[in-house]
Amino acid sequence: MVEDKVVQQTLFHIPTDAKVMNELRSLPKLDLHRHITGSIDAETAVKIAAKYNVELPTYVASELHDLIYGPGKVSTLRQYFEPWDILNRLFVSPEAVRDIIMEIARRGVVEDNVIYAELRTSPRGFLGHSSFGFEEFLKAASISAEESERTYGVIIRYILGIPRHVFGKIPSRNRNKMFARLLDMIEPFYPRYFVGVDLNGEEEGTKDERFQVFFRMASDRGFNITVHAGEVGPASHIWYAVDQLRAQRIGHGLRAVEDVRLLRTLAERNCALEICPSSNKLLGLVSGIEALPLKSFQEYGVPFVICTDNPARCRTSLSTELFKITKSFGLSLSEIKEIAFSSLKYSFADAQTKKTLRSRIEEYCRLRDSFH
Repeated sequence: MVEDKVVQQTLFHIPTDAKVMNELRSLPKLDLHRHITGSIDAETAVKIAAKYNVELPTYVASELHDLIYGPGKVSTLRQYFEPWDILNRLFVSPEAVRDIIMEIARRGVVEDNVIYAELRTSPRGFLGHSSFGFEEFLKAASISAEESERTYGVIIRYILGIPRHVFGKIPSRNRNKMFARLLDMIEPFYPRYFVGVDLNGEEEGTKDERFQVFFRMASDRGFNITVHAGEVGPASHIWYAVDQLRAQRIGHGLRAVEDVRLLRTLAERNCALEICPSSNKLLGLVSGIEALPLKSFQEYGVPFVICTDNPARCRTSLSTELFKITKSFGLSLSEIKEIAFSSLKYSFADAQTKKTLRSRIEEYCRLRDSFH
């Protein structure tokens, strides 16, 4: 796991669930896989819709929550993403984008003591299908990141997500021109606010070969790369992401457990898996949290981090995800903190930002040690 003196010096076992949860909530945390739209809870949606005159099925937050986040389990990715049809209506202006991100920072990040979050965002709605352009979105998102750090002390960075099922339908010549345009637009914001690129969306039915040019262009420009793979698709998708798309991290990657050679390769290349427990359970990819193949990953030395994915959609927080892992696998608090702190190592933050985050974690550890 993490060979970090900060982690090794810290910690002790706390027996009761309440104390464990309290300790996890106070722990400075990093979330490396969190989507913007899936972080919008019903109260935020109602607040934004009322302010910007956006039509919703209801303006009662509890009713909207039940309507869009009601089912405790879904059977397909399409069903999983049904709430997006409503939530994406909220991105009506740069001002609305700013308010959405600030609400995510305040409600979903700061209140859970997440000190750094990499938010995934897609350009889909801003390429000729919105009242404002993608460049305006990039500026609004960057201003919001700066403001959230100044106001709340939380560092927000973004990862540009390319949805397979959207861009895969565009003819290759037009698609590659569009990819070049996207990279040109985000490059001025890299690495200060946009720290990488991602391939997401429906794994099945879309050939990832169609995106090889994009990721080669991104890699050649120095962008960090993560790829959603091995979530619902086979281990071969992870192989392709690592070998051909130059992935440094893999979103989910559960199916890696089916291929021992792949596990060894991920370990050798130090390619971390972004594990999102509640999201995987909601989709029915695992029968329960205890069915996640974390022990196999540890056995083969495959690094992984724990993330939220779509915390509003999954009714979770990063503290809750870590608590579930603690209980399901019988981990000590020091072990779970090692997992939590490993996110610092595998984040796409620049060196100065990592130094700042490390200082905050070290300060927390010193305070905890002196208190106890």
